[in-house]
Amino acid sequence: MRSNGFMWLMTIGILGGIVLADLAFPQGTGRVFNPRLRRAYLTVNEALVESRSGDTLLVIGRVEGAVDLSLAPGGVTLLGKANGGIPAVLSVEGCPPNGAVIDARGRQGRVQIIGLNVEVPPGCYGILSGDSGRPLTVRNCRFVGRDRSALFSGIALVNEFGGPFLIQGNQITNQLVSAAILIDGRSASSLQVIVRGNRIGSDVTAGIIVSDIPSGSSVVIERNILEGGDLGRGAIGILLNPGSHGVIVQRNTILNFGTGIVVDGSPGTKILANHLQDNGVGIAVDTTTATSGVTPVINDNNITCTSLGACRAAGAVGLSFVQGTYTLDARNNYWGTSTGPDSAEDPAPGNTTCPEATGSNCTGPAGGGTGLPINATGVDCSVSGSGSVRTCPIRTAPNRLAGA
Repeated sequence: MRSNGFMWLMTIGILGGIVLADLAFPQGTGRVFNPRLRRAYLTVNEALVESRSGDTLLVIGRVEGAVDLSLAPGGVTLLGKANGGIPAVLSVEGCPPNGAVIDARGRQGRVQIIGLNVEVPPGCYGILSGDSGRPLTVRNCRFVGRDRSALFSGIALVNEFGGPFLIQGNQITNQLVSAAILIDGRSASSLQVIVRGNRIGSDVTAGIIVSDIPSGSSVVIERNILEGGDLGRGAIGILLNPGSHGVIVQRNTILNFGTGIVVDGSPGTKILANHLQDNGVGIAVDTTTATSGVTPVINDNNITCTSLGACRAAGAVGLSFVQGTYTLDARNNYWGTSTGPDSAEDPAPGNTTCPEATGSNCTGPAGGGTGLPINATGVDCSVSGSGSVRTCPIRTAPNRLAGA
């Protein structure tokens, strides 16, 4: 009872602060309000200096000025609230010297950033975190570029460890984006990250980039929607760089990229139940000299095209595996038709190279399907070994549970 009563008092206090904020600020005027102190500020940094650990700071209307979370003595929540129909916006005219609109690298405790619209100058990060290890949540925010013709970056964890980190329900859309979300670990220190339910597109160089994730970490990329916008320009939906151990990429929808998912030198990676459609290459594994050692698993995905004939005529490939040194597990995927994948090296009929026998009962010739082809050079897939791909059994119909 005491605990419930305390929570009700806290809720009433916060709601009271919100009401006071509406009464205090004229429509269209941006302020930052601390309900505990019942005080308003012109900038977030002014509010951070006078905060204490656990405070919620309401960002109301349009607020100018970069944010330095190291100014707070402990953990805080930045909560966006519309005022008179004007959304909560953080904006800076030019990129600050620290390279970010919101600099979270020096935070002193758990930070939550919720419901903000962040206008990002060219060449700048919306939110930058690194070398902290303290928990961080970025939820239900929207990132847009101040200049629609210039590249910017969304959310970046650089040389980060510990956590947990939650990046959920954000929008980084309809702008020129260098990297929408970057997860970069510290090689000797594990971290916990969930990237869930974000929407990214349509003009991006890379949607989600993951790098340097040590063994023992937990990194899950799930239920995101990524729209590349241009099949021919080489953009990547999700990129797992060498050294990314045990990353799980599941139930994402990835559309219209040069390459949907790249898994490069990433041991123990699991690519599960994603929907990849209209990409130049659906999934590319070990694209450089780096190999994944403990082999990746690619299961239960839809790898397909709106017009299979048009994709094939344009040279689209379902799976590329040209540098690998092991047998890649690519079973139970749907390749655009009920007959399974073709072979890029030796198109149907009469295939003799990768993947191994397909067809409705996996009894046909190697690569005997009419779906998106697999490019796996150098080995007859009737023999397990270097560079081979195992696709059987195949899915003869799309996985209805795949995608976001």
